[in-house]
Amino acid sequence: MRRKGRIAPALAIVWVDQDPVRGEVAVECQDAMAQLTRVRMRWRHFERKDKPAFIRWRAREFGALLSEAREVEDRVREAQEIIHEVELELRQHFQTPQNAYARVKFRRQNPGAPEPAHGASGGGKRMLTEFEQEALFQEWVRKFLGTNPDKMDDLAYDDGFAAFRRHMFAQAAQTQTRVEKVAARVQPEEPPRESDDEVVVDDRVKVLYRRLARQLHPDTRADGNVEASALWHEVQEAYAASDVARLELLLALSHLQGDTLDGGTSVGELLLVRQELHRSLQALSKSVREAEQEDAWDFARSGPTPQLADEVERQLRFDLANRRRYLSRLELTLAAWQG
Repeated sequence: MRRKGRIAPALAIVWVDQDPVRGEVAVECQDAMAQLTRVRMRWRHFERKDKPAFIRWRAREFGALLSEAREVEDRVREAQEIIHEVELELRQHFQTPQNAYARVKFRRQNPGAPEPAHGASGGGKRMLTEFEQEALFQEWVRKFLGTNPDKMDDLAYDDGFAAFRRHMFAQAAQTQTRVEKVAARVQPEEPPRESDDEVVVDDRVKVLYRRLARQLHPDTRADGNVEASALWHEVQEAYAASDVARLELLLALSHLQGDTLDGGTSVGELLLVRQELHRSLQALSKSVREAEQEDAWDFARSGPTPQLADEVERQLRFDLANRRRYLSRLELTLAAWQG
């Protein structure tokens, strides 16, 4: 083709033999798979041998200390739950922490019973005067809003005090009536119904799934290969999600495991496999390095030593002391709310 007196350069397709490149990448993938297998074996030995043996030994040697730690932890958990419920109660209604704590305790001691109204007087107690109600409001503003009520704008002060009286001293029956009226007017939207039509599966997904099934399906394999079984579970998940890229990756990986690499496996697919193997190897190696710092590492082989027993006991007592101090702070908070 001529353009302004010049001849355009001719374009040609150059055929590249991918077999050498494919073979090189395949070797790298197989090396990564071998490393991954070795690291996985160390991790499995730690999880299935070392850690259970260490836990059994620690339970025999420090049973009383562990029982005390569990008891303290149960008390910490219960106190945390009560404090969390009280904080939720304070966010939902204008009230003092003492009233919120009393309502939480009432619900816990009387499950299913109707709760007393917010601010309603009971047990023969007199109703608070407006002056006393305003004093409570000012205390609430200082403690929970962190603001000096004397510095509030008049309009904001009046609106806040009105809302405080309405939420804290209104009768429960009136509140319930308002809620029921609002609920009657607002009808929840009906969630969209799922279609009963069958999900359309991509043809490429079906082709890949059939090829993988011929190689990995348990009915076609009599060797009971653990790696192949794990791959088959991943194939099922990828097929359910119609994940073509994942299925192609699994197909290349199955070829590598079965030494059946052929021209149908492209260099790009092998590069993805290599990337996936390196990512898995890095993550598992990191877990193994962290496990090597634990007391349970290699315990099944080496067994307990006097030094290990001293370190474990010292750590257990240290942790127990910290949890006791934390429990004391929680119980002080609850005692202040109990009044």
